[in-house]
Amino acid sequence: MIDLKQYGYIEADTPSIGLIPGRVTEQQRDQYTVITEQGEVTAILKSAFYHNAVTREDFPCVGDFVFLQYNEYGASRIAKLLPRRSKFSRADYSGHAAGYVKTILEQVVATNFDYVFIVSSLNLDFNVSRIMRYLTQARQSGGQPVVILTKADLVPDFSTALAEVQKTAPDVPGHAISSHTGRGLDGLSKYLQSGRNLFTKCRFNDCRHLTEPGCAVLAALANGSLAPEH
Repeated sequence: MIDLKQYGYIEADTPSIGLIPGRVTEQQRDQYTVITEQGEVTAILKSAFYHNAVTREDFPCVGDFVFLQYNEYGASRIAKLLPRRSKFSRADYSGHAAGYVKTILEQVVATNFDYVFIVSSLNLDFNVSRIMRYLTQARQSGGQPVVILTKADLVPDFSTALAEVQKTAPDVPGHAISSHTGRGLDGLSKYLQSGRNLFTKCRFNDCRHLTEPGCAVLAALANGSLAPEH
């Protein structure tokens, strides 16, 4: 049996009889790959989804937690989409040019993440203004942004660029790394640990963990159960 808590599942809702929880790990058109207590399964949507969905946002995507009817011998059927705690969306112009579209739709591409890694090379492509634009999108998603500057081995001094990012966004962690030499990679391991479930316990779904009342992250920092660097 697989422990779904290792995949970020929080038992906030009890599935109906005959349904089990799972998390979507891949989507190929109308077919989904879902990790469940029974292992990885292939799933499709129940027909009710197509009748009840109002927008594309109502359909599951990668990262979503769902309840499904498990089928040991064929495709399981996704019956319910659980509430999202964070999401990334992009504009959907329905095949039209941006200047001609009348209604811009929302297409959700990833959900229920804790961190958003903004990756930028330290070569000539480095641009702080562009990183700041990405930071705006990351903050809107509900995840904690982290700036990762790559190819640190190709510049004589990466500290200037890192300091520039940290001066512009002092509340955002920043790391300079090199996959070639391994420099700085150890500093990323703390973001990849199981746990980071405090976000789901905040009073508000769009909590930024800064000054909001009922913030579980701020409470954990205050009582010492969460280290400031995490």
